[in-house]
Formats: sequence, C-alpha cells, structure tokens
Amino acid sequence: MKESIKAKGSRWLLAYSQGFHKFLPSPFAIALLLTAVAGFSALLITEADMVLRAWSDGLWNPSLLRFGFQAMFMLVLGHVLALSAPVKYLLDKVVILAVKNSALAPAYVALFALMLGWLNWGLGLVAGALLAKSVIDKSAKHGYGIRPGLLGAAGYMGLLVWHSGLSGSAPLKVAESGHLLSLYPKGADWQLPIPDSISISSTVLSTWNIAITLGVIFAVVLLFALLGHLFTKPSEDSKLVSPQSSLKDEVRSYERVGASSISEKLDNGRGLAWLFGVLFLGTAIWLTISSELEATRLGFITPDWINLILLGLALLAHGSIKNLLSALEKAIGGASGILLQFPIYFGIMGIVTGTGLVNILSGALVSSTSLTTLPLAIFTSSGVLNIFIPSGGGQWAVQGPLVIEACHSMGMSLEKGIMAMAYGDQWTNMLQPFWALPLLGITKLKAQDILPFTLAALIVSGLVFIIGLLLIS
Repeated sequence: MKESIKAKGSRWLLAYSQGFHKFLPSPFAIALLLTAVAGFSALLITEADMVLRAWSDGLWNPSLLRFGFQAMFMLVLGHVLALSAPVKYLLDKVVILAVKNSALAPAYVALFALMLGWLNWGLGLVAGALLAKSVIDKSAKHGYGIRPGLLGAAGYMGLLVWHSGLSGSAPLKVAESGHLLSLYPKGADWQLPIPDSISISSTVLSTWNIAITLGVIFAVVLLFALLGHLFTKPSEDSKLVSPQSSLKDEVRSYERVGASSISEKLDNGRGLAWLFGVLFLGTAIWLTISSELEATRLGFITPDWINLILLGLALLAHGSIKNLLSALEKAIGGASGILLQFPIYFGIMGIVTGTGLVNILSGALVSSTSLTTLPLAIFTSSGVLNIFIPSGGGQWAVQGPLVIEACHSMGMSLEKGIMAMAYGDQWTNMLQPFWALPLLGITKLKAQDILPFTLAALIVSGLVFIIGLLLIS
C-alpha cells in the first residue's frame, strides 16, 4: 500500500513538472501574451492611439530601464561573488559541518541558503546550489545516505526570502528618490501625495518584516531537520572525510600565472583589482557617513549602493581582473531573461497606468477586501502572478501601480502593501521551477527530485506569511 502511494506520488510530481514545460511557454512569450491581454483590456475603456502611446511610454521609460539594469547587475554580481575562492572555501567549511550529522545536513544547507538568499538572491541561489552539490557528492562517495533531492531543495531555499531581503527589487527600488512617482505619477495629485521614497528601514529592516522572515527561516530549517531524519539512512561504517581535497581543485582555477607583459600583470596581478575593490567599498562607506540626515532611516541603501558593495567585494574576492572576468562569463547568462523581459513588463505597466486600467483593477480588489484582508489579497495575487512573471522586478513594475492605488484607497500603509507583494512573489518560487533551473544544472537533479520538498516548504512558509500578514494588519 505504501509503495503504491509512493508510486502515485512520483507519477503526480513527474506530471506536475512536465506540465509546467508543456503548458507554460517561455517567460518572454508569457510577457508578450500578458501585453496582449493588457492591451485588449485597455481597448475596452479607451482609444487605440492612447493604448499605443501608453505602451510605448512604458516600454522605454528611462527610470525603469535603469531599474532593469540595476536588477541585472545585482544578479550577475551576486553570482560572480558566489564563484569566488573565499566563498567556495566557506562552502567547504559548511560541508564539513553538515556531514558531521547526516540527518541534519539538509537543515544546515537550508539555513545557509536562506541567510545568503536574504543578503543577495544571486549569491544565495548559486552558493546554495554549490553547497547542495558538494554535500550530495560527499554523501554519495562516503555513504552518508542523504537523499539528493532533499539537499537540492534545501539549496534552493534562498529564493524563499530574497524579496524580503537586502536585494529585494521592490523595497530597494522604492527607497530611491522619485521612483514611486515615476511608477505612478497620479499619486502626486492626491490630497496626501505618495512619498518621494520609502527607506528600507520601514520595509526590509522593519521589526515586523524581520520577525516574519525569521519565522519563515526557523520554520523551514525545522522542516528540513525533520525531513532529514525521515529521508536519511546513514551508513554505520561510513567515516567522515574532510572535503579539503575538493577545495584545492576548485581554487586551482584561481591561481595566477606568470605575467611577462604590462597588460598581463594588470590582468593577473592583485594590485588593480584590490585597489579598485577598496575604492568601491570606501566610496560606499563614504556615502553612508555623508548621508547624516538619512542615516537613521538608512536612506543611503539603494540598488546603486548595494551594487557598489557587491562590485568591491567581487574584485577583492577574486583577486585579479582575469579571475573576475572568467567568473563573469559564467554568470552573465543568468541575466539574459531580465534583459529581454523587463522592457516588456514596463510596457504592460505603461498600459495599466496610462489608460486608467489600474483604477478598474484596484477598484475590484478594494471592493472584495477589507483593511484586514487587503495584505492577504495582495499576497495571494502576487503569488499567482509570480507563476507567469518569475522576475520580481518585472512583477513590481506590473503590480506596483495596483498596490499603490489599492493601499491609498483603503488607507493602508504602502510599506505593508509592498512587502505583502514581495512575500507572495518569493513564496511561489517553491511552486514553479523556473528559478530552480540553474540549481538543477549545477546539481544534475531533475525538477521532480526537489518538488516534494519545495512544496512542503511552500505550505509551511505560507502559514507563517499568512499569520504574519494578519498580525501586522
């Protein structure tokens, strides 16, 4: 009977995974289809020339195009940093800690991925995948008996907290002066105009967001500790073997070769990379110190400031221009989707805001909710929309005006609306396997290997998010 249930579950997960690839086209194709839906919807309330004008204005909106580059740069730099020797050294230390108790190894991997994902989603995704792969290899080689799919799912957990963390697209972007008005100019005419910016001290670093995020981390780590005990069969005669040999293999590619010319010395030497690494970090510190009026509100933390920190750390961690560029070649492909999709999403935003469609949509949302349930409505709608728009930044461009209008109509603070959207966006990353593709490539796992465990994380974290949103309402 148990075997029959297990077989049925495996077939369902396989069908579920294949269904995403069969019925959902590429994210770029979905973006074009959503553009068509928005355009036809707008034609019901206005003229075609106004729709085309609004679409064109949104498509090449300068401030939003800058936002797209910032998001792409943040992803690439996080990935580059994850490929550096110091991060790989740290990963090996975590591997040693994880395999000391094979049943708790998934919990260690999940905790590490969650912490790094909160810091930077690109760093969390790649480092989590590399860590999961290292533990999978050790388990297979030395007979620790840890289920590979469970470890792969644990390495993916950084995507469950990224949007409520320091690289979250929406909270970082609204911290920039003028972004809210550029996204929704109508807000300038309100009796109480929307603010020029919202500092991350009121969103990401607010007490309630930190409490909700810590609640999610605690619940998910506890879940993987339980799953580790259920799905791990440790071998009695296996011995702990230090993974330091693999560290040497990984670091070998970062050794500098002899340089015979000035150009080679500049590319392979530490001097130029370390000089500008220190310069970038020093500039970030100077910006922090010089922003005295905003220091208590952390107003200096914007996408540009985060990218400045990441660029400086990447230069110092790789130690040479050549190593940095080598890692960049591996990382740049992950940003290709953002490059193509973001302008399309900006065009959708232009249609929604420029034709008055946002008033109809927000009116429907407000009429079906109350001040208490509005955060839940934003959360669930954001989770559903994330299946079709897997990019958090693109989703903010599309859903942001609706969130702003709904919060204004209901008298709810924008901070809560923004974070409710962020929670929904990151939550259903556990449901759709789009962002898991890099992890699956690194670990050589299949989507159906990790789905049983990511779906469990979806349920557990969803309960925490819902309870948290009800409490802050």
